[in-house]
Amino acid sequence: MKKSEDTYLNYRDWRELEAYFPADYRIDDEFFPDEYFLKWNDSNIHIDHYIPKKRNEKIKLILVHGGGGNGRLLSPIGIALLKLGFECIAPDLPGFGLSRESSPTSYSTWVSLINHLVDVESKKDNRKIVLCGISLGGMLCYHVACENKSVFAIMVSSLADTRTHEVQQQLSKNKLLGKVSPSFLNFSKSITDSIKVPIKHTTKMWAMANDPSFVKKLKQDKIGSGSWVYLKFLRTLLNAQPAVEPEEFDGCSVLFFQPEDDNIIPWEISAPFYEKLNCDKKVVFLKGCGHIPMEEPGINQLKDAAELFLNQLQKKV
Repeated sequence: MKKSEDTYLNYRDWRELEAYFPADYRIDDEFFPDEYFLKWNDSNIHIDHYIPKKRNEKIKLILVHGGGGNGRLLSPIGIALLKLGFECIAPDLPGFGLSRESSPTSYSTWVSLINHLVDVESKKDNRKIVLCGISLGGMLCYHVACENKSVFAIMVSSLADTRTHEVQQQLSKNKLLGKVSPSFLNFSKSITDSIKVPIKHTTKMWAMANDPSFVKKLKQDKIGSGSWVYLKFLRTLLNAQPAVEPEEFDGCSVLFFQPEDDNIIPWEISAPFYEKLNCDKKVVFLKGCGHIPMEEPGINQLKDAAELFLNQLQKKV
């Protein structure tokens, strides 16, 4: 891989963050992603591409991060799937990571990008596309699955319906912010959409993981939890409407893995949406995992559940 300032290879903060991951889920000389940029509309999208030596011939995955994250933060999952023989791509969504945005990003931009990646990967070969979303990336996967028939299944760690008052309150840094922000952002959008604010001032970045020292490093990461976000993105996120309501969704199977110690999106926040889904579904609880499912033994449970789910999906291909 070519070294440059625009790769994680030379990004010191990333190396410091990776040290907190369990050893079996870290990037090393044998298991690592290729890095490249994809030109999409007016943006340059950074991609981590996990390519196994002997790839699975039926399924490949797209890994989807949430707010305050980036594709590289999902590397423990990417490495786990790589070792199982599954090819994965993990984009840095506009506004985060090493991707470059040319204008204020809206939530629909994220939906459009993942839709585009699904279309591109679907045309390359006959393998089925499975989306894997962590944090807000979970609901993003659902939104894309509602729109794109090429999505074969989704694996998610949250399904927080940001349209609801309960979820808005839960995601906000404090209750006052959760109560005032949605109406204020809608009323003032002509002025505030182009304003950027630190994402850690809007939501509970202190609860991204169980280890306080890891969280401290995350909040210092200028392309992750320490980044700034356009208020347009927050406004459109809080108004995001799926193309299909959960009661009518039967488009694909859903594997839900819930971190047991998630203090940002606990089970009771996702459960109302999950329980309405009219599709094949299963939930697995990850012991000892915080919002980012990286701790053991939960990360091992995630890997085992994903392997079983993906093997079952292959029988349907």
